[in-house]
Formats: sequence, C-alpha cells, structure tokens
Amino acid sequence: MMPTRAITWRSVFIGLAGVVLICALTPYNDYALNNTFLVGNNLPLGAVMLAFLFALLVNGPLSRWKPHRAFTSGEMAVAFSMMLVSCTLPSSGLMRYLPGSLIIPFRDAGESQEFRALLEQWNLPHWLFPRFSGNTPREWVTDPVITGFIGRWTGPGAPPYFAWVVPILAWGAFLAALYGALMCIVVIVRRQWFENERLAFPLAQIEFALIDAPKKGNWFNEILRQRVFWIAFFAVFLLHAWNGMARYDPKHFVHIPVSYDLWSLFSEPPWAYVDTKIKDSAIFFTAVGAAYFLPSSIAFSLWFFYILWNGERVVLGLFYGDPTPYGQPDEHFGAVIAFALSIFWIGRKHFGMVIRQAFRGERADEPRGRYLSYRFAFWGLVACIVVMVGFLMLAGCQIHAAVVTILLLLLLFLVLTRIIAEAGLVHGQLRVALIEPWRMFSGAGWGMAINTKSFFLCHMLQTVHFDMRETMPVYASHGLKLTDEAVFKEGSGFVVQGSVEEKASATEPRTLNPEPSERSTGRRIVALLALSLLVGYFTSFSSMLWTEYHYASTRDISARTPINEWGAQTNPGYLSSATVQYKRQTFYSPTSVAGHWTFGFCFTLLLAFLRLRFTWWPLHPIGYLMLDTFPAAQLWFSIFLGWLAKLLIVRFGGSRAYAAAKPFFIGLIVGESAAAGFWLVSGIVMNWLNVPYNPINIMPG
Repeated sequence: MMPTRAITWRSVFIGLAGVVLICALTPYNDYALNNTFLVGNNLPLGAVMLAFLFALLVNGPLSRWKPHRAFTSGEMAVAFSMMLVSCTLPSSGLMRYLPGSLIIPFRDAGESQEFRALLEQWNLPHWLFPRFSGNTPREWVTDPVITGFIGRWTGPGAPPYFAWVVPILAWGAFLAALYGALMCIVVIVRRQWFENERLAFPLAQIEFALIDAPKKGNWFNEILRQRVFWIAFFAVFLLHAWNGMARYDPKHFVHIPVSYDLWSLFSEPPWAYVDTKIKDSAIFFTAVGAAYFLPSSIAFSLWFFYILWNGERVVLGLFYGDPTPYGQPDEHFGAVIAFALSIFWIGRKHFGMVIRQAFRGERADEPRGRYLSYRFAFWGLVACIVVMVGFLMLAGCQIHAAVVTILLLLLLFLVLTRIIAEAGLVHGQLRVALIEPWRMFSGAGWGMAINTKSFFLCHMLQTVHFDMRETMPVYASHGLKLTDEAVFKEGSGFVVQGSVEEKASATEPRTLNPEPSERSTGRRIVALLALSLLVGYFTSFSSMLWTEYHYASTRDISARTPINEWGAQTNPGYLSSATVQYKRQTFYSPTSVAGHWTFGFCFTLLLAFLRLRFTWWPLHPIGYLMLDTFPAAQLWFSIFLGWLAKLLIVRFGGSRAYAAAKPFFIGLIVGESAAAGFWLVSGIVMNWLNVPYNPINIMPG
C-alpha cells in the first residue's frame, strides 16, 4: 500500500509552528494569566483549536477555490500529530513540576535541619540542579536562583537563566531516553491495539473529524458540513459566552446554570457521607461528547463504579463515623498491576512475536512494524531503559531502586495509554506513586528496602511525573492512529461510518508486510515526532523559566500569589517531608497493605476475565481503576449524560441514528473548546491592554 502525500515542507512547517506556539504560550497563559489551560487534558485545547481554525480559515477556502493547493488529510495528520505529541511538555506533563523540583528541596532545607543534614550527607551531583553561588545546601537556601524563581526576579540584570543550562541538558538526556522508550512501546503495541484488538480510540475519532480534508470544491469535510454539528457548536459556544459575560456584567447577563447543587439535601447522614461531587457537579460538554464515542460498557462502568463507591462511603460512615476507604490506594496499586497483566495476556502472541523478531530477525510470513521494525523498537526500548537506570545510578541511586522505579514508570504509562485508547477519557489519572513500593514496604513494618538517597531520587521522578493528564504515549498513540488512517489509508472516514461498538475503523484489513515506501514514511513520521519533542523541550523550558522569574502573582483580578503554587512549590515540597518521614520510618497504614493490594489485584483480574469470557458482562475493569481519581469525581455526571444519550439514540433509532448523531456530539466538544479559546484570547488581549479581567475557566482542570 502506497502512503499518501503527507510529509511535505508545509506540513512540517505548520507542525513545528504549532509546537513552538503551544510550548511558548502555555506557561504564560496557564500560570501568569490564570486562563483555561492551553493543553490541560488528553484532548488539548491548543491543538484542537489550531486544527479547527486551520480547517475553517485556511484549508476550507483552499479546498473550495484552489483545490490543487489544499492540504491533504495526510498533511494535516502529520502536522497535528507533531503538535499533539509536544503537548506533553509545557505544562502538567513536565514543566509544571520539573523546574520547581530542582530548587524547592533546597528552600525546604532552610526550614528543616533534619532534611538539610541529609542533603549535606548525600553530596548529590551538581549537574542535577541549577548552578548556585554557594558550596553547601546551607548557603543555597537564599541563593537568588531560588528566591527569584519562588517570587519574582528583582536583582540587577537579567534573571539567572544560564544557571539552568547544565540541568536542562542533563535532564534532557534522561527525558530523551524516557520518551524514546515510550515511543518504542507505542510502536510495539500499535498493531496489537489498532488492528488485532481494534480498540475504539474515541478521542482519535474526534480529532480525525477536524483534520479530515474536504472533498475538492467543498469548504467543509463530511462532519463539519452537517447542520447538527453547527447547532451543537453554537449552542455550547453561546452558552459559555453568555455565562462569561455574566461574570463581567451580572446586571444585564443572568448566569445560566450548567451544574447542580444538592448540598442542602445531602447535609445529614447518611447522605452527608457521599463524595462532594455527588452533592454538586458541573456539566462538561467535552466529556459528554467524548462519552458518546465510548463503548457502552466502559461508559456505564465509569459512572456506575463511582456511584457504587459512594455507597461504600455511606456504609463506612454509618458504621464507623468515617466514610474514608483507607485501603483504596493499595487496592488501586494491585488493580494497576492486574490490568497490566491482562494487557500482556491478551497480546501474548503479538508480544511473543516481537521478542522472537528481536533476537532472530523478521520472517516473510510474520507481521512487520510500520513505523519502526520490531527488532529496532525492542532493543531501542532496552537501550533507553539502560540509559535511564544509568542516569539514576550516576546521581547516586541504588541499582535495584533505579530498575524498579523505571520499570514501574513505564508500566504506569503503558496502562494509562491503554485506558485512554479504550475509554477515551479527556482526563486520565493513576494513583500509584513511584515511591509506592518502598512506602508500602515501610508502612507494613518491614523496614527500609532502599536508602534515603535513593528514595529522594525516586521521589524526584514521582514529583515530575505526578500529573498524568498530559502524557506523551497517549498523544503519540493517537498521533499514530491518525497517521494510520490519513496517511496509509486516506479517506477511510472512520469517524462517520460504522459503530464504535464494532471496535473497527471501517477500513480494509492491512497487509502483514508494509512496502518499503510505507516503512520509510513511517520512520520519517517517528523522526518528526522526535523533532517536535526536541524543539518543544527547549521552547517550553525557556518559557517556563521566563514566566516564573517575571511574575510573582497572576495577572487577573484575583492576583493570586504565587503563580503555579501547586506545581512549583507545594507538590515539590513533599520531596523533603516524605524523605524525612521515610528516614524516620513513620509511614503508617491503618489497614492491611497486603490484604487491600491483593483484593484490588484479584478483583481486577476477575473483571478482566468476565469481560473476556462473557460478551454480555456489563462491567469493565477501567471503571474500577478510575475510582477515587479526578476523572471519576469530576466527570462522572457528564459521562453519565453521554452514556444515557447514546443509549436512548441507539435504542430508538438504531445504528443509523447513532452514526447520524456523531456530528452533534463532536460539535459539543468543538464548541466548548472554541468558547474556552475565545475567553483565553480575551484574557491575553485584556492583559496586554492593562484592562482588569476575570479568568473564565471552562474546561475541567
């Protein structure tokens, strides 16, 4: 199969321009202006709006009047994938936490003599951190590099950007290995997930609706030309525009509620014991729209398990007076491991073939990798793991601590990528910390499995990768899904044809062995994604440092101080307190660690078995995995509405009505993104004009 024209100078230029714009603007927008996050989730606002505006204002007119110059779906897919993969860098995926994690421990050393003694004892290598003027942690506490970052640079001359050059390069080497490993994993699982299991990839369906090129002579593609798309789009856009104006002029604009508040009804036991998001919840139209594209069993499980979990809280509150399920984190850890095992079990034949090819090469009757050969991907993954383990060991980490931490980090990314591919959650989260094995070991009363220096270094990785709402393998897998459909099977129209329940993309089966031109195109696409990460890394790091050193408080009327308080100060602050707690061996669990871990492990395996064994089984393990997480609490009601809408449409209209309603729900998503983008740009403009403004935050976050 010959790939379509996709990698051109203009697709690469548009992709890199989008990378630079998103990575440069995000820190300033998110933390100085306090606007709606420019990335924020697995369906990043910045990339979605750039794709929509490009399709509406550039490619549409070209297709209508200059069809020979219009961008193909393949070109759009390449450019969008480049922007998409870079979205992991400028905010919660990395830069929200990385710079603060490199300096806040030294600020805390000034307040904790016990922690300062540990720093002096460890003698950590200087290349891990910015260059300070003193020689010991005691002197670094008041270094301008730290004080100017925490507050605002007030010293003479420019902020000390050059003090960060060495850690930027050092951590860049580690991150290059990490992202290289994750790209190899995505390449390895691609055929298993895309073609063998035919996972739904709900978010990719929505993204494809934006980048799919219209037919020659038409302004809009098949989705955007549907009337129901624009009805939903303008309904949501105008609703958020009206409510935004109500923030500025409540006398003339009455706020239209898009939430409910039942606190007065749930103020007494037993209902007082339910989670706060049962008592009040907002409707996020993006989550409603995305839920429509989910397999029904997953959408049902996501809200059903949350309701069931609240029933558990009521029972605990009635019998013990405290509704908190204390063993939930341990159950969650066991569930993650069980879910990972189910991934490997389902794909055991494919993964076995990958390992065989890694050691003895490809055979003519075996499938081959489209983007990289399986042999290269396997040994590339091994090499990247060795580099990451070596990095931690050079920093002073014990080898067994480094190996366990890196493997757990990669496993968590793999599990989350699978969850988003299957469940299409706009927000994803796993509540397993990289220090969890050592904390559980200590909490069970078994002592210290690693020394305090290793614990601190492992905790640094945990702090940097704390937030899993903007993860590279999720973006990369969706980018490859788009290029699969647009570059190697252009015009498939998998968004508007067929049913998500079929877990198919309405395309013909792929051949086992890609042609040489196809593999060459695939390798160049991977190279462009790597280039996007490289450009995005240096752009976003520079933008983050500039923002932190220039602003002590947010620019909106709230003037919140400090900016990025959670990412740059509070979350990195746990590095010192948790390490001291580990040194003292004061981790304590009020429940049986092993018992709850085993329950979560076994229950998830049971759900996975029933799901595979019985097609009628309604509960999916992803619903259980998401318990006690941000997506479960914040999005359950919106997911319920999307699930209910789909249920009613399919029940009374069948598959034809289901397919016909897809543009409406895509319109909900794009309309909410456009409204968030409108108020985002309004905040930027008003700030430039020195006009006081309210941040209108629409998206969940």
